[in-house]
Amino acid sequence: MTRRPPLPRRPELLSPTRRSFLKAVGAAGAALPFYQLLEDSVARAAGDPQPLRFVTLYHPHGIAAEYFVMQPGDTETAFDLGFANSVLQPFDDAASYGKSFKDKVLLVEGVDLLSNANGHDSAGTILTGSRIDSSASKPLNSSLDQFLAVEKNLGAATPITSLALGVGNDGTQAGATLSFGPGGAPLPKMIDPVQVFNLLFSNFVPSNDPAEQLAVMRRRKLGQSVIDFVRGDINRLQPRLAAPEKQKLDQHLSALSDLEKQLGGISNGGGPTCVAPTKPDKQQFPSLKQYNGGEPYFDAITNAHIDLIAHAFACDITRFATLYLNDLSYAGNPLGLPTDNHGAVAHTYNGSPVGSDGHPSGPGDPATWALLGKFNRYSYGKVALLMQKLDQLGVLDNVLIYASSDMGNPALHSTRNVPTVLAGGANGAFRMGRRIRAAADCPTSSPWCSPSDAVFNKTGANNHLLVSIAQAFGVAIDSFGTQTDPAYTTGALAGLK
Repeated sequence: MTRRPPLPRRPELLSPTRRSFLKAVGAAGAALPFYQLLEDSVARAAGDPQPLRFVTLYHPHGIAAEYFVMQPGDTETAFDLGFANSVLQPFDDAASYGKSFKDKVLLVEGVDLLSNANGHDSAGTILTGSRIDSSASKPLNSSLDQFLAVEKNLGAATPITSLALGVGNDGTQAGATLSFGPGGAPLPKMIDPVQVFNLLFSNFVPSNDPAEQLAVMRRRKLGQSVIDFVRGDINRLQPRLAAPEKQKLDQHLSALSDLEKQLGGISNGGGPTCVAPTKPDKQQFPSLKQYNGGEPYFDAITNAHIDLIAHAFACDITRFATLYLNDLSYAGNPLGLPTDNHGAVAHTYNGSPVGSDGHPSGPGDPATWALLGKFNRYSYGKVALLMQKLDQLGVLDNVLIYASSDMGNPALHSTRNVPTVLAGGANGAFRMGRRIRAAADCPTSSPWCSPSDAVFNKTGANNHLLVSIAQAFGVAIDSFGTQTDPAYTTGALAGLK
């Protein structure tokens, strides 16, 4: 997560517009910190598609499935998210989030994590599709965000290759993080929004340090000099070109004007905008860590991280991020939940057959569904908040959000039927505005869906979802993850397109 100049990209991977622009500015211009903004602005004006961004959010404690699954009468494309106690209501709540995002979500039931970790360590399986090495508390291969950003070089064009954030816990064991390098080596995650802001936006906003202010001014002057050079080049070419080519150059000039506003920290008034967010106020979260007084500030920390991710995507500072959320285990929490969310909410959940795959087979206890459902709705509210901010910044259509948990039924520590939400526009790679069910993988005799079980379908493991996401980024793979049988890891998840 260190800032570095973007690596040069192979010209054959660029669109004609981007190739011609790279040729115009030369190697010196392409090495400047803001070059990617300039290139994207020109490419956008020419009608080039914007790059796809990917963010994964983890929320703890599984799901109250009774308030997540399709309701009677729902179909794939006609469904209600506002039913009584619905945990998905934030996605259709224009009053809270400015608009309904029902047409920007793809809700998937029946996805299973084949983690062999029986619950809490299974967070390490969400993006790796791997069994967990219990002796080292890590998966056996890299996570999808790192596979795409680093191994496939898709993060090379941005100043920050990828971003790993967390709330309240900077641990890197399998159950405490999402991002892993080759061989399952965990990546450190950042939990202080002030440090994250400094990492992402130090080149955009001057600090109180006069020397830093001068450095930022110097970078802005360099940026303006490149803009002036390109504008002069365009103006020299215009008299010699036919009308269609002149129109393209006019698009370039318009893009340059937009970039000048961005360099000055001004929104361009429409479409994707790059403006640095307000620096987080440390007084909002004087403590950061759980068990060390940080719990009452987790909501503010979460909101700050979400704001920073949205602005980093809009400014193309990074295209890959993970955010590991936490619960609200403290007295007087805003949801009115018991002080111990884990022991008194997740572990007391008594699911119906819908929520426990027949284990137990009784009707369950609706009072326990309501407790867990409150927390689930809170978590999806954070996903909706991220969607709102991305939409306001003009990049929601170019983002794929993947929200999941480490369990389905948390009282059983079951890794069957984990809640799976895909959101955003995903550059059209998936058809949003739908609800689908993956074919069941695990026999009803096993609530844990261990890779050692006799699986009768082998198509609903989240490995297949990871394959589908990689393919959405143009990476031609047909298998992802480490399992005991290639059938678990091979093939895309049906029904997403």
